[in-house]
This record gives sequence, C-alpha cells and structure tokens, in this order.
Amino acid sequence: MKIGIAVFIALSSIAATALAATNRISNGQIIYASGEVQLERQNGRIVRPTAGTQIYPGDKLRTLQNGQITIQCADLGIKSIAPGENQLNSCVLAKGNSQKDCSQDLVKCPDRGDGRILWNTAPIPYTISPRNTKLLDSKPILRWNPVAGATSYKLSLRENGAKLNWEMTVSGTEIVYPGEPPLKPGASYKLIVETNTGISSESAVGEGDIEFSLLDDKEIQKVREEVRAIEKQVANSAAQKLAISQIYLNANSIAEAVETLEKLVRSGGGTPPIYRKLGSLYLENLKLMPQAEFYYQEAINAAKTDDIEDLTDARYGLGQVNSAMRKDREAMEYLRLAKEGFETLGDLPMVEKVDKQLRDLQRRMERK
Repeated sequence: MKIGIAVFIALSSIAATALAATNRISNGQIIYASGEVQLERQNGRIVRPTAGTQIYPGDKLRTLQNGQITIQCADLGIKSIAPGENQLNSCVLAKGNSQKDCSQDLVKCPDRGDGRILWNTAPIPYTISPRNTKLLDSKPILRWNPVAGATSYKLSLRENGAKLNWEMTVSGTEIVYPGEPPLKPGASYKLIVETNTGISSESAVGEGDIEFSLLDDKEIQKVREEVRAIEKQVANSAAQKLAISQIYLNANSIAEAVETLEKLVRSGGGTPPIYRKLGSLYLENLKLMPQAEFYYQEAINAAKTDDIEDLTDARYGLGQVNSAMRKDREAMEYLRLAKEGFETLGDLPMVEKVDKQLRDLQRRMERK
C-alpha cells in the first residue's frame, strides 16, 4: 500500500510539474547571446539559448568568462548579463498579462491552435499583407499571392465594408498604397485582389479576419517612443530588430513585426526561435499556411539535434499546417514526432492534446 501511495504521489507530482510548465507564460526573450552561455529551465533542463529564445519565471541564465546575454523583458525593459555571471531570470510579467493573453509564439501555450484551420489550396490571389493587423504607416506595402497564368491584378479596398473610391491594376504582386484616398484611424479596411483571368481573393476559404486598421496618433506616438528607447539601449543591429519586433507585436502591428523579422532573417540573423516565431505568426495570427510551412521548416533546418524545444515546436506547427492543408499523412508524421518531443520535455498536457489530434486525423483519414 505504501509503495502504491508513493507511486501515486510521484506521478501526481510529475503531472503537476508538467502542467505548471505548460501553463507558464513567457516573461521575456533573449535578444542577444554570444560566447559560452547556458539557460537552465525551472525543471533543470539545459537549453542552448539563441536570439529569440523565450524565458520563463524560474529560469537561470549563465555566462562563462567569454559569454554575454541581453534579454528583453515582457515590459520591454532591457537587461544584460555580463561574462562570468549567473542570474535568476528577474523579469516580471507585463501588466495585464494573464493566461488568456497567452502569446502565440510560445512552445507551451495552452491556447495554441488545434488543427481545425481550413486552407484552400487552389491558386487564389489571397492577401499576404496587410491582414489581421494594425498599422503604423498609412501607406502600407500591399502584397498578395501570385497566380499562375495571371498577367495583371486589379486591386481595390473596402472601408468598413463599403467599396473605397480607389482601384489600381498592376502586373506584379506587391505595391505601396499611394495614400489617396487617405486611410483613417478607426476604420477597418480589406484588400481585394482580382486576376485578369477572373479569380478573386474573396474565393479564399478559411481566411478568417483579414481586415486591417490604422493605430491612432496616440498609439503611434507610444510605439515610436518605445522604438527610440530600444535604439538607444541596444547597440547590436540584429538584437535591435528583434526587440523592436516585440514592440510591434505588443501594439498588434503584426505586419510591421513580420516585416522586421523577415528583414532580420534575410540579413543572416535567423535562428530556430526566430523562424519558429515567424511560423507561428503566419499560422496563428495571419492564417497563411504556405508561409508558415516555410518558416517552420527553416526552424528545423537551422536547429541542432539536441534543440528539443525548437524541434518540437516546429514539428507541432508543421503538424497543424499539414492538417489545415489536408495533407493528413504528413500531419500525422509531424505530430508523432512532436509528441515524442513533448514527452521528452515532460509536457503531459501537450502529449494528451497531440494524442487527441492524432485520433481526429486518423478518423478523418478513415472517412476518405
């Protein structure tokens, strides 16, 4: 009986620890790491930190004599750990941060997608940017998916559901909105794209909320001030871009955040956590499966074999992407690999969640 009780207590403790790990909310990220550095999670697991690695309460940060770490807390404060220092993560959660605000780029976010997103694989000129975002710039870059056989695209905008007095026909798949008529704060806009072959972006399935709007003047001023503060505090260019992207995310300026991160990876600053973040933004915020697939695969390509957190999250994301694209066998393979990763990380709730997704996929395949 005592043995049984001891086993029950031990298992309960493991489950509680795993659940606590799953429900933890990141209170910062590493924006710069050089030399020999280590990150020890609260459960004792050692992680190789790189730019973009999320940190959680209870994590320990270590630098050897040639190591250095710079972190950005959830409240946007910048902290540096000099060579030869060991520090407990001293960031606090940003004001108002709670479980319902769980960030979508976290490995252990309980509000992560469940694979029910639909995606139309037909060739459609769907909007890539801006969509489901607030903007700082009233002359945003408009981007859409190219369609084979189309030689021109007619663009129009809707303002609060009504057609705006603006149209333009172009041959490429990207232009800067000319600014006339001016976009107004408080209004909702939607980009409509139609090919010269008669295919419209409105044919897209599973688009969800693709409207965009402008931040008001007060919000823009606040963002600009926060950006200037980062530019003064952070000297490293790559770390600066990563920190600024978080400011944009905090303001729901998804388009600016994605653009900043994509510039960072194009300049050679891509790391597995940064690729994962882009994958998650495209999957969960923008609902764009091809782009999400690309960045999750880049995360896997850039990760080392012992980067369990990065590999697990990227594989889980690819499972969601392939499920949305109805590539069920590929989805099952990635989810099985992700399940193994969550088991290694001791994340029992995510193991259970992936198990359910695998069962759902199996039933869907059997109905075909």
